[in-house]
Amino acid sequence: MRFFPAFLLAALISGPVAVAQTEPAQVPVLSPARSPVRVVCVEAAWCDVAAQIGGEDVQTQALLATPGIDPHDLTPSPSMARAMAGATIAVVNGATYDDWALPFTASVPERIVVASLAGWRPGDNPHLFLDPVAVGKVAQVFADRLSHQPGISASDVAERLAAFRKELEGVTARLAAMKARHDAVPVPVAAVEPVGETLLRDAGLAVVDENFALAIMNHAEPSPRDVAQVDMLVDGRKVRMLMTNPAIHSPQIDRLVDRAQAVGLPVVAIGETLPPGQSWQGWVHGILQTVEQALDDGGK
Repeated sequence: MRFFPAFLLAALISGPVAVAQTEPAQVPVLSPARSPVRVVCVEAAWCDVAAQIGGEDVQTQALLATPGIDPHDLTPSPSMARAMAGATIAVVNGATYDDWALPFTASVPERIVVASLAGWRPGDNPHLFLDPVAVGKVAQVFADRLSHQPGISASDVAERLAAFRKELEGVTARLAAMKARHDAVPVPVAAVEPVGETLLRDAGLAVVDENFALAIMNHAEPSPRDVAQVDMLVDGRKVRMLMTNPAIHSPQIDRLVDRAQAVGLPVVAIGETLPPGQSWQGWVHGILQTVEQALDDGGK
């Protein structure tokens, strides 16, 4: 007969032996990588502002990023409509400048129309991306909208907004300093198109051929009186410079530029598109630097 050891027999009688349990290794649960918020703007300048405030939290796409394009004349493509419709946040200048893009934003969760924020009215300058006040309003509203997106750190957005506002203050301080040097008397300038008129006004300059410039912007024929006036201003050097827009070309504009160069009047080009690789504030500082240099040259 086979005998069990006493301790095994006792275990069988008393019940199963308790076996020590070990906790399974804790495997960290990794949350899936959060996709950046998709921001689509018509103009590159607005996308740059959004990118500075959004940082890595956003992915921006500008429909118009090639210098020399005039949004007034643009015929939008189906790919532009698809890109805008796929945005989480859309930024449109409005003010008749790019109103063709407004229908594309019908299904976009968040839409920012700059003209509405800036209080634009018919007859006002539509180039709002060169209006520091409008840019400041867009920056604040964009930061607010972005902060409410899922997974976005509001404090991070606020920090980047503060950094952008500091850069914006640098621009406005430079404009104020330029204006102060003119002893409160606006410096007269002529323009073939008022792309930078708001910026110039803040710097203490005044476009004195406004009717001519607005007609060119709206693709209308300037009146003979307005043409004669701008010719007189340029030929007699009654203005300190002639402002041009590289996106607009016509024999009439070429003739005016030739007249300015013939009398030694500085010609300054202000474009409508943020140059590739530049920030909004870098672009504006570059414009102001060119204007300052032209004023110095024109005063000689």
